[in-house]
Amino acid sequence: MSGRSTCPECGAEIPVHEGVRTWCGHCNWNAGGETAPHKEGFFARQYLRISERYANTVLEKLKTTPAYNLRPRWTLSKAVAFGIAASVHLLSLALFILAIWLIATGFPDVVPIVLGVAIGTFAWLMRPRPGRVPSVDVVSRSDFPALYAFVNEVASEVGGRPIDHIVVNEDFNAQYAVVGWRRVPVLCIGLPLWMVLRPQQRVALLGHEVAHGVNGDGTRGFIIGSALSALDQWIVFLQDPLRDAATLGQTLAALALWILSMPFAALQGLLVQLLWLDKQGAEYFADHLGSTISGTDAAVSLLQRLGCVEHLHEVLLRNAYSVSQSGARMLALFRGRIASLPDREWERLALLSQREGARLDASHPPTGHRISLLRAHPVEKPSIVATQGGMGAIDAELEKLQEAMGKRLMLPYVRDG
Repeated sequence: MSGRSTCPECGAEIPVHEGVRTWCGHCNWNAGGETAPHKEGFFARQYLRISERYANTVLEKLKTTPAYNLRPRWTLSKAVAFGIAASVHLLSLALFILAIWLIATGFPDVVPIVLGVAIGTFAWLMRPRPGRVPSVDVVSRSDFPALYAFVNEVASEVGGRPIDHIVVNEDFNAQYAVVGWRRVPVLCIGLPLWMVLRPQQRVALLGHEVAHGVNGDGTRGFIIGSALSALDQWIVFLQDPLRDAATLGQTLAALALWILSMPFAALQGLLVQLLWLDKQGAEYFADHLGSTISGTDAAVSLLQRLGCVEHLHEVLLRNAYSVSQSGARMLALFRGRIASLPDREWERLALLSQREGARLDASHPPTGHRISLLRAHPVEKPSIVATQGGMGAIDAELEKLQEAMGKRLMLPYVRDG
């Protein structure tokens, strides 16, 4: 501790630590947590609005639900959403067939050919997109055997499918996806986040992510997920020109496109209403499944540690100035900063995780709600206990990626790039 100061808001005496934010524990002056508006798609914005209205009610219900009943189940709403999503794909197929028929029967007349091409283009753009395994940042099993072994140990324990493709990138995040027509699971791990997690917190991270493969989340399925994606793309395509219109002619044309987007928006709004509760339950259940692997304390501390991203930005802002710098050294500076944080800073980050509105993104419940549910269904004895030796082998494998990932992190901050 560097000294003490006085809070300008409430007059309380507060400790001051060099290098970290000074804040008041009595009135929360300068505690931070100011978040920028979510820059997400139409679906995400609707999801947030519904969450703000009903999140507290859902949390209180799930806190009193037995842990074995947390898994989302088939409901009438989910079945209706599945039917609507399937209808979106059937409509695309029907329009594509219609386009071929118009072109074939109308040839060589120009009007049916043009109409057929227009309808066919629309149907093609609305087609289901199963995604694909990323072409970059996928690490091989032969070069990262310890990482793959640990990930699949967690996947097996949670009842998920083996992970054959692991992506390691520079994000302060982790993600799980199922892609391709064969529905191949892919796990993405952000190296900066991994580097600052303690061993058992890493178990919690992997447990939560691979649990998405078994938690019954309908929006991650091919039929519903691809339908939502197609609708979102069309809404963005039709509504964005109105934001960029500069002249009267552009505004009128953009307004016509915006009107055309309304059926898509209405359909997606209906799907949001039908799927919101299922999506919330799936995220909560993924948290619970992850905690059965790692223990509740590790799962809660993981969520609180996600706030360390602000320290990553600060390290880059203060130290990144040239593309010639060592990326590995930059990540080492970040890891050293996290290791030296005083208890009071961890207290502040824990406070921020509980604030209303704090969340990873629109698809996740508020972080404070996630912590509350974890504590309502505590798991004291984890099924996997990570060892320093096992973590050391994984870190040795990942060390070879630090230079490249650190370079990528620096690029937005350097002055000669």
